Amino acid sequence: MIRKVVGIHFSPAGVAAGMTDRLAKQLSEILNSCSAETVTTETYELLELNDESVVLDDEAVAVIGMPVYVGKVPLPAISALENIRANGTMAVVVVSYGARTYGNALYELQHYAEELGFRIIGAGAFTARYRRHGAGSSGYQYTGDRESLEQFGKAAAAKIARLGGSEIKSLRVKPAPLEVAGRLPIHRISRISPKAAAAAQGILERLAVRRRASEWFL
Repeated sequence: MIRKVVGIHFSPAGVAAGMTDRLAKQLSEILNSCSAETVTTETYELLELNDESVVLDDEAVAVIGMPVYVGKVPLPAISALENIRANGTMAVVVVSYGARTYGNALYELQHYAEELGFRIIGAGAFTARYRRHGAGSSGYQYTGDRESLEQFGKAAAAKIARLGGSEIKSLRVKPAPLEVAGRLPIHRISRISPKAAAAAQGILERLAVRRRASEWFL
């Protein structure tokens, strides 16, 4: 049985955090409505873990969210994700992007999360607009494709209920491998710092003429 939804994000600007928290809350509410057990929620910002380990089990569902920097996920985010100890934990991985393409970021995040022991049952890339909370604020809010994110959340919750709805492990449905197109990219700018990668992403967004639509896979 699923008893906990855990939001995990790397979000220097706050946009990926808003997306991740929104999706985690939706999954928790839907799973709560169809479960005899109370489904709780937790949130972890990878920037704040400071090498502290977080241990999860197969009664949790993780929502792992990161921004896209020049078609990739930031290397510091992958390094920080290694502090999460997954033990067959189901997870959905999501990335937020503001330019025409999210590149190989979604494939990359799925690959590394699976290497760390997560069972990835869903993945999505969602367009985002970087808009400040208010004057004088250094943070941003998620004002992106909320409709697609909500549709993805509903479909992901239904799949999670099918896969993790039994107390008996042998009776649980085994998910088919998730196929997200892409390859592992070569990191250059994001090896320097998240700030340098974010600046490069900003340049890419200003040069972009049109936006690509959100995509998700289940």
